[in-house]
Amino acid sequence: MLSRDGGPDVHRPVGRESGSQGPVASAESVTGGSAADRAGIEKMRQQDIAATLSLDQVALAELWTDDAVRLGPVPPAEVGKQAIRESNERQTANIKVLSYVPEPKDLTFLDRGWAVGWGLWTGSLVTSPGGAPVHVRGTGLGVIKKLPDGTWKGFRGAGFYE
Repeated sequence: MLSRDGGPDVHRPVGRESGSQGPVASAESVTGGSAADRAGIEKMRQQDIAATLSLDQVALAELWTDDAVRLGPVPPAEVGKQAIRESNERQTANIKVLSYVPEPKDLTFLDRGWAVGWGLWTGSLVTSPGGAPVHVRGTGLGVIKKLPDGTWKGFRGAGFYE
Protein backbone atom coordinates (compact mmCIF):
# COMPACT_ATOMS: atom_id res chain seq x y z
CA MET A 1 0.00 0.00 0.00
CA LEU A 2 2.79 2.35 0.71
CA SER A 3 5.39 2.22 -2.01
CA ARG A 4 6.65 1.38 -5.44
CA ASP A 5 9.52 -0.72 -4.25
CA GLY A 6 11.63 -1.13 -7.38
CA GLY A 7 13.52 -4.25 -8.34
CA PRO A 8 11.08 -7.01 -8.74
CA ASP A 9 8.46 -4.76 -7.22
CA VAL A 10 6.88 -6.57 -4.32
CA HIS A 11 4.84 -3.79 -2.86
CA ARG A 12 3.16 -5.93 -0.38
CA PRO A 13 3.99 -9.61 -0.42
CA VAL A 14 1.97 -11.11 2.36
CA GLY A 15 1.89 -13.67 5.16
CA ARG A 16 4.71 -14.83 7.38
CA GLU A 17 7.94 -16.37 6.12
CA SER A 18 6.29 -19.73 6.76
CA GLY A 19 3.55 -18.68 4.35
CA SER A 20 0.76 -18.05 6.83
CA GLN A 21 -1.45 -15.04 6.31
CA GLY A 22 -2.02 -13.78 9.85
CA PRO A 23 -0.98 -10.41 11.20
CA VAL A 24 2.39 -10.14 12.83
CA ALA A 25 2.74 -8.90 16.39
CA SER A 26 4.61 -5.63 16.24
CA ALA A 27 5.81 -2.85 18.41
CA GLU A 28 3.60 -0.38 16.56
CA SER A 29 3.02 2.89 18.34
CA VAL A 30 -0.49 4.24 17.76
CA THR A 31 -1.44 7.81 18.59
CA GLY A 32 -5.11 8.81 18.65
CA GLY A 33 -7.92 7.39 16.58
CA SER A 34 -11.11 5.72 17.67
CA ALA A 35 -11.44 1.97 18.03
CA ALA A 36 -13.48 1.98 14.80
CA ASP A 37 -10.76 3.91 12.93
CA ARG A 38 -8.02 1.60 14.20
CA ALA A 39 -10.14 -1.39 13.13
CA GLY A 40 -10.70 0.18 9.71
CA ILE A 41 -7.00 0.57 9.10
CA GLU A 42 -6.36 -2.99 10.31
CA LYS A 43 -9.01 -4.20 7.85
CA MET A 44 -7.22 -2.32 5.05
CA ARG A 45 -3.93 -3.94 6.09
CA GLN A 46 -5.46 -7.41 6.00
CA GLN A 47 -6.95 -6.73 2.55
CA ASP A 48 -3.48 -5.64 1.43
CA ILE A 49 -1.96 -8.88 2.72
CA ALA A 50 -4.54 -11.06 0.96
CA ALA A 51 -4.32 -9.12 -2.32
CA THR A 52 -0.53 -9.22 -2.29
CA LEU A 53 -0.30 -12.95 -1.68
CA SER A 54 -2.70 -13.59 -4.55
CA LEU A 55 -1.32 -10.71 -6.66
CA ASP A 56 -4.91 -9.60 -7.20
CA GLN A 57 -4.22 -6.38 -9.09
CA VAL A 58 -7.81 -5.14 -8.87
CA ALA A 59 -7.89 -5.59 -5.09
CA LEU A 60 -4.45 -3.98 -4.71
CA ALA A 61 -5.55 -0.94 -6.72
CA GLU A 62 -8.75 -0.63 -4.67
CA LEU A 63 -6.62 0.09 -1.59
CA TRP A 64 -5.82 3.52 -3.06
CA THR A 65 -7.95 6.63 -3.55
CA ASP A 66 -8.61 7.66 -7.16
CA ASP A 67 -6.21 10.62 -6.73
CA ALA A 68 -3.46 8.69 -4.92
CA VAL A 69 0.22 9.39 -5.52
CA ARG A 70 2.90 6.78 -4.93
CA LEU A 71 6.60 7.63 -4.92
CA GLY A 72 9.27 5.00 -5.20
CA PRO A 73 13.01 4.91 -5.48
CA VAL A 74 12.85 5.53 -9.24
CA PRO A 75 10.93 8.50 -10.73
CA PRO A 76 8.39 9.30 -11.92
CA ALA A 77 5.70 9.15 -9.28
CA GLU A 78 2.61 7.13 -10.07
CA VAL A 79 -0.41 9.43 -10.03
CA GLY A 80 -3.87 7.91 -9.70
CA LYS A 81 -5.22 4.50 -8.82
CA GLN A 82 -5.13 3.34 -12.45
CA ALA A 83 -1.44 4.27 -12.86
CA ILE A 84 -0.61 2.41 -9.66
CA ARG A 85 -2.45 -0.66 -10.94
CA GLU A 86 -0.66 -0.57 -14.30
CA SER A 87 2.71 -0.26 -12.57
CA ASN A 88 1.87 -3.16 -10.25
CA GLU A 89 0.91 -5.30 -13.25
CA ARG A 90 4.16 -4.56 -15.08
CA GLN A 91 6.39 -5.07 -12.08
CA THR A 92 4.79 -8.25 -10.79
CA ALA A 93 4.08 -9.97 -14.11
CA ASN A 94 6.75 -12.63 -13.62
CA ILE A 95 6.86 -13.13 -9.88
CA LYS A 96 5.15 -15.34 -7.36
CA VAL A 97 4.82 -14.02 -3.82
CA LEU A 98 5.59 -16.66 -1.23
CA SER A 99 5.31 -14.49 1.88
CA TYR A 100 4.77 -10.94 3.02
CA VAL A 101 5.19 -9.76 6.58
CA PRO A 102 4.23 -6.15 7.28
CA GLU A 103 5.78 -4.66 10.41
CA PRO A 104 3.89 -1.43 11.24
CA LYS A 105 5.99 0.86 13.43
CA ASP A 106 4.00 4.04 13.90
CA LEU A 107 0.48 5.22 13.15
CA THR A 108 -0.69 8.72 14.04
CA PHE A 109 -4.28 9.81 13.54
CA LEU A 110 -4.79 13.43 12.54
CA ASP A 111 -7.93 15.56 12.49
CA ARG A 112 -10.71 15.17 9.93
CA GLY A 113 -10.13 11.60 8.81
CA TRP A 114 -6.40 11.49 8.12
CA ALA A 115 -3.64 9.26 9.44
CA VAL A 116 0.09 8.95 8.80
CA GLY A 117 1.96 5.70 9.26
CA TRP A 118 5.27 4.10 8.53
CA GLY A 119 6.62 0.60 8.81
CA LEU A 120 8.86 -2.10 7.48
CA TRP A 121 8.00 -5.22 5.53
CA THR A 122 9.76 -8.41 4.56
CA GLY A 123 8.85 -10.80 1.84
CA SER A 124 9.91 -13.79 -0.14
CA LEU A 125 9.24 -14.23 -3.85
CA VAL A 126 10.23 -16.25 -6.85
CA THR A 127 11.19 -14.26 -9.94
CA SER A 128 11.24 -17.08 -12.50
CA PRO A 129 9.70 -20.54 -12.88
CA GLY A 130 11.76 -22.98 -10.80
CA GLY A 131 13.86 -20.13 -9.43
CA ALA A 132 15.12 -19.89 -5.89
CA PRO A 133 13.21 -17.68 -3.46
CA VAL A 134 14.49 -14.14 -3.11
CA HIS A 135 14.10 -12.42 0.25
CA VAL A 136 13.39 -8.68 0.24
CA ARG A 137 12.87 -5.99 2.85
CA GLY A 138 11.49 -2.49 2.53
CA THR A 139 10.33 0.63 4.32
CA GLY A 140 7.20 2.62 3.56
CA LEU A 141 5.55 5.85 4.63
CA GLY A 142 1.91 6.56 3.91
CA VAL A 143 -0.81 9.11 4.33
CA ILE A 144 -4.15 7.36 4.75
CA LYS A 145 -7.54 8.97 4.15
CA LYS A 146 -10.90 8.07 5.65
CA LEU A 147 -13.62 8.09 3.02
CA PRO A 148 -17.23 9.15 3.63
CA ASP A 149 -18.31 5.47 3.83
CA GLY A 150 -15.90 4.95 6.75
CA THR A 151 -13.30 2.93 4.84
CA TRP A 152 -9.62 3.89 4.82
CA LYS A 153 -7.49 4.06 1.67
CA GLY A 154 -3.98 5.07 0.72
CA PHE A 155 -3.72 8.70 -0.41
CA ARG A 156 0.04 9.27 -0.60
CA GLY A 157 2.77 6.67 -0.30
CA ALA A 158 6.53 6.55 -0.52
CA GLY A 159 8.95 3.75 0.04
CA PHE A 160 11.97 1.80 -0.94
CA TYR A 161 13.35 -1.69 -0.67
CA GLU A 162 16.77 -2.66 0.65
